Amino acid sequence: MSAAERWDAKYADWQEPSPASDFITGQAGLLADCPTAVDLAGGTGGTALWLAERGIDTALVDVSDRALEIARNAAAERGVPLHTICADLEADPLPTPAQLTRLAASAVSDGGWHAVVCTNFLHRPPLGALRDFLVPGGIALVLIATVDNLLHNARPGRPFVVERGELPEVCSGLDTISFDEGWFGLRHEARLVARRPS
Repeated sequence: MSAAERWDAKYADWQEPSPASDFITGQAGLLADCPTAVDLAGGTGGTALWLAERGIDTALVDVSDRALEIARNAAAERGVPLHTICADLEADPLPTPAQLTRLAASAVSDGGWHAVVCTNFLHRPPLGALRDFLVPGGIALVLIATVDNLLHNARPGRPFVVERGELPEVCSGLDTISFDEGWFGLRHEARLVARRPS
């Protein structure tokens, strides 16, 4: 079973998007000046919809057509524009800003995104390429469970968690604005806010 089929099956009975990530909504002030954003592996689009509702030209990338359908339906119901792109970020090359511009018809005229969001998805190659995905001065917001999370939670499994202190290294070439690790509710997470140098 492919990744797309697996995730389509997971979302088969879903009707509504997941809630927006509290980590992202907590950065509302920082994101207020971002005209464009892309949510990588954003699932059913809860976070992407939250961004779009704030007037940010937002694209949602995910491997699951079903998840993207849920997000599109919610965007239509809420009356907000949302671009959706089906891509397997574990198998396909990370789409360049120019490719995403064509696919999403999004207004990315200056060669990159002003904000890149990635929560609960770990595949090191695209995270290591975030610098080239952002405009100079652009913001990356990344949340990944850490290895300590496995002390109390079976998921995500070992291949999908970072070591303590690893996340800033994974997202290389960015200047850290803030980096927190700890228990957030029932999950042990690494939370990074970083900027591409101007």
